[in-house]
Amino acid sequence: MTNALFVVDVQLWGFGDHKWRFADADDLLPRLEARLEEAREAGWTIVHVQNDGDEGEMDAPGAPMWPMMLEPRDGELHVRKNVPDTFVSNPELAERLRELGVTDITMIGCQSEMCVRSTALGAREAGFKVTVPAGLHGTYDSDGKTADQIKAEVDAELSATL
Repeated sequence: MTNALFVVDVQLWGFGDHKWRFADADDLLPRLEARLEEAREAGWTIVHVQNDGDEGEMDAPGAPMWPMMLEPRDGELHVRKNVPDTFVSNPELAERLRELGVTDITMIGCQSEMCVRSTALGAREAGFKVTVPAGLHGTYDSDGKTADQIKAEVDAELSATL
């Protein structure tokens, strides 16, 4: 068993000082960083995922909110995507991970109900065992639900599905 940690879309748009900042950004970012450091110390494969928004969007490549908050180190993978499922944007990724011996993936990052959920399901479909730890993904209030309600729904769905 070889583990990988996916750090999904931990970019300035969710953590910078502006209107799109996550309500729990001050608590979430240190938890994400701590989990990343634990995985590094354990020798896990690290995969940083960066969303490329459409031209004119705040997270378009080169836009002010596009930079990553947790920078990859030498030897860590960095992939970019333009759809919620990282495996769809990077069709060679599953094979690359298998070549590295990865069997188990832990998924952390943003947004819970979008890219974290989609990439987790994509990883499972690609044959990996996937874990999405509660408290290590973030989102916004939406559709009459609080961010905490949405995160809890994602946790429940993925724990039943993965």
